[in-house]
Amino acid sequence: MLGSVRPLAIVSLVALLVATACSSGGNAPGTGASGSTINVMSLWGGSEQDSFQKVLDAFKTKTGVTAKYESIRTDYATTLQTRISGGNPPDIAIIPGIGFLRQFARQGSLKKVADLGVDVNALKSNYPPGILEIGQVDGTQYAIMVKFNSKSTVWFRPDKFKTAGVSAATDWNSFTKLLTDLKAKGQTPLGLGAGDSWTLTDWFESVYVRQAGPDKYDQLFSGKLPWTDSSVSAAVDTMKQALNDQFVAGGVTAALGRSFTDGIGQVFSTSPQASIYYEGGFVGGIATGQTNTALKVGDTIDWFDFPSISGNKGVTIGGDVIAAFTNKPGVKEFLQYMTTADAGSVWAGTGAVISPVKSVPATAYPNELAKREAAQVANATAVRFDGSDLLPSGGGDDMGAALQDALRGKTVDWAKFETSIQAKWKAEK
Repeated sequence: MLGSVRPLAIVSLVALLVATACSSGGNAPGTGASGSTINVMSLWGGSEQDSFQKVLDAFKTKTGVTAKYESIRTDYATTLQTRISGGNPPDIAIIPGIGFLRQFARQGSLKKVADLGVDVNALKSNYPPGILEIGQVDGTQYAIMVKFNSKSTVWFRPDKFKTAGVSAATDWNSFTKLLTDLKAKGQTPLGLGAGDSWTLTDWFESVYVRQAGPDKYDQLFSGKLPWTDSSVSAAVDTMKQALNDQFVAGGVTAALGRSFTDGIGQVFSTSPQASIYYEGGFVGGIATGQTNTALKVGDTIDWFDFPSISGNKGVTIGGDVIAAFTNKPGVKEFLQYMTTADAGSVWAGTGAVISPVKSVPATAYPNELAKREAAQVANATAVRFDGSDLLPSGGGDDMGAALQDALRGKTVDWAKFETSIQAKWKAEK
């Protein structure tokens, strides 16, 4: 499962992504299902959906199988569970977190990859060690990782930085000074879309892995370190040094009602209200493909590394896995196709994702933003997966809600949160 992936395995993955391409390996998609139709369900919309549709189109060209895409933008996990319970699951779905993967597998809703006729051992030749394990539950392959992004990218407006006479920050102290300097120059430093609470869990994780260190990060997100540990509240306090009414465009209260994509618009629309937006590497594709197609890399959009804290430069990443709920014709072919360099290159070519398929060449990435993103992860001293996605089902949402309360100025009852999370861990067993 996700928590078992170690930093060296992930570093090997991205190092291979920026190296010369090798043979594609893995299983080649069959064509026996040509003419059939399957449905694929995810929460991606906008430019993310457009990017994925290019992969689905290439899949049809390759296999003759039509993959109809269904986008569920709100309450995705609830909708997916309702469909499963009602006996009408999608054929293929993006799993909304590793906690849900464990849940769906243990309740018998997912098809084992091997039972679909996919040779898991053959897939190993096209993935670095540890990556396939992301989709395993109790040692059995149920899902396959199809994409990831760094979540340690701080996006900004170079034109606004130039006007203010400031430069990118490298550590937390210089970051808070940067925010103060931008404010002094008449600019609002930060855009924030915290109505989608996962943006706050990403902030927390990026701070925590650097401030508390990767070992405590592993313990916290595996249920071994209590949320009452002082390192948790310390990370929240550090977050709030940046996420406050002084620095956030429109104030914190308004930000708590603003979506992730609207937060991007605060910085990268044609009428920007702020200069910096923290989120993952996927921001680049959304900003340039959806928010403002006139953006120019290096002039009006760029990113710098999330600042180090106490000398620690750990990197967090987020990834998505796909799994099958049926075994109808075309499902096996789709899973196999998603493991190939063909699929990975098409998706990487959109500039929206980094492919985990090691045979996808660096030349597949369309711009320096994506190439730098891959290199950032490769050069990191510590790499960890999105912590909220490691929590049991519902735990990530609860974590996000707690962080929203913290930004509202409420005192978070971390003891109560710990009791709730431990109950969820036990319920998974």
